[in-house]
Amino acid sequence: MYVKQTINAGQRLVFSESCDFFRLLAAQGVVNVEFYKSGAEVAEALEVGAGYAERIATGFDLLAITSTVTQTIQFVTRQGAEVRYDTPPNGNVTVTNTGGAFTQSAATVTNTSGQLRAANIARRYLLIQNNDATGDIFVTVDGTAATSAKGIRLQAGASLELTSYVPTGAIAAIGSIASNPNVVIVEG
Repeated sequence: MYVKQTINAGQRLVFSESCDFFRLLAAQGVVNVEFYKSGAEVAEALEVGAGYAERIATGFDLLAITSTVTQTIQFVTRQGAEVRYDTPPNGNVTVTNTGGAFTQSAATVTNTSGQLRAANIARRYLLIQNNDATGDIFVTVDGTAATSAKGIRLQAGASLELTSYVPTGAIAAIGSIASNPNVVIVEG
């Protein structure tokens, strides 16, 4: 059974059909759904929205839908089969960071905490690579001074790449050797 119907606030709609599967295809708000078999309630789903689906193992021969707001709902019921209903999101989609200039530079990290990169609210990408053969570096991305105890350790030859959630504060580093001129930073 396929139903598309407006339901008023507080209204309880009752539908009779022998089924074992229910899917709420569309609803602007939430609804309560009750499932009955031979007059006895076999399942209940409270405050569910569009996309909700349930298979009732015992089956059902009556369902009741109640809404607290006036809205148009769409649903399907089936016996022995499921209904898949994937829809793209509604509304506007904003795509950011589709490209841009990258800067690449070399830095020397010493055994005293120093700033690798200044704060940059436009930063969307960060790569720090330790190209030294023996010295480790310890990086902080929260704007505070780096220490070997709280910094992110980049062993000789290791790198740190941040792409999805990139810090915009100052980046600091401290090294395990007196001077490491082999640190590369790429920022975008």
